Parts: sequence; structure tokens; C-alpha cells
Amino acid sequence: MNAIKVYFVRHCEPELMNTCLGITDIPLSKEGMKQAAKLKSYFSDKNIAAIYSSPLIRAKKTAEIIADNKIKVEIKNEFSELNMGKWDGMTFAEIKEKYPEEYAERGRNFEDYIVEGGESMSMCRDRVLEQLRDIIKDTTDNIIIVAHAGVNRLIISELLGISIKQSFLYQREYGSIIKLKYEGNILKVDNAEIQIE
Repeated sequence: MNAIKVYFVRHCEPELMNTCLGITDIPLSKEGMKQAAKLKSYFSDKNIAAIYSSPLIRAKKTAEIIADNKIKVEIKNEFSELNMGKWDGMTFAEIKEKYPEEYAERGRNFEDYIVEGGESMSMCRDRVLEQLRDIIKDTTDNIIIVAHAGVNRLIISELLGISIKQSFLYQREYGSIIKLKYEGNILKVDNAEIQIE
């Protein structure tokens, strides 16, 4: 059986940046639309059979531009970004000022801390991995998953056996790609990161 390539794409640049952006639903910026067009060109010869996307508009629109009306985009709620609860949409400066003790506690208990109204990193990882396993077991061809930096880093931390904090070294740029390879029932990181210029 040939190896299947699984491309994890971080959505392109949104209109709102430099905030604690979780499930707040915002569109792509003009630059984000250009980035997505470059991704469409990059994937044009990669024999992509299916595209899966987070339901959030910044990911969904990235996926739709890549698909170019030639591939169906399947929405998977489990690929939605980490729910940051009451912090969602605030700048990190605002969070530190308004919730200093909670911010410090999250720093100490990064994987399991739950912001009020949100979810922990480990909760997000569990839902993402379950959905990924369901998709992979039925996959016979190359696929794209368009999600978010938080979601994609959680996958990387699991596959590389590194902490979630360490995974922040990966996929820092909007529109970047992490390529995985699925072969012999084993999913592994094929490359650390591809940056589309």
C-alpha cells in the first residue's frame, strides 16, 4: 500500500490578529485571501482526494479557496480551535491585566487549565485526535485538513511525543503546512513545516 499524505494547513491570515483567538468567528483578511490562493496553486498537483475543515469561517474559507470547487470540503466541528472561554477575542495584555492570577495559573498548568467557559488543551487534543483517527482509518488517498495553530500543534505534540508547550515551535505562520505520512497504520510527521511564500 502506498503512503498517504495528510497535509495539516493552518488557516490563512484573519482580519483580527494579536488576540487570544479561539472560537470567535472572523473572516480572512485581504492578505489571507491571497495566501489561500497561493495554497490552491501549491496543492494543484498533490492528488488531493478530500479536504476537511474546521467550521470557523477563517478555516472554512481557506479550505474552499484551496478546493476551487473541484473537491468537496467536509466540515468537522472537532477541528475547531481551542475554546478560550471568557478570554476569547481579548488581547493577551488585556487578559494579563484583567485576570492576572488566572493567567499565571494557566502558565503553570498549561495542558489542563480550563478558562471559564472554555476547554483545556488536553480536552481539545482528545477531540481532535478522535476525529483524526476516524478520518485516517477510512482514507485511501491524500487529504488536507484545514484547522488552527492550536489544533495542529496538539497533533504534532502527540505524534512527536513532545509537550504541548514544545509544540509551539511549530506552525507559527498563517497558511503554513505540516505534512504527515500515513503508512502501514502508522501516522508520522513527514516534515516539520512547509512555509508557502
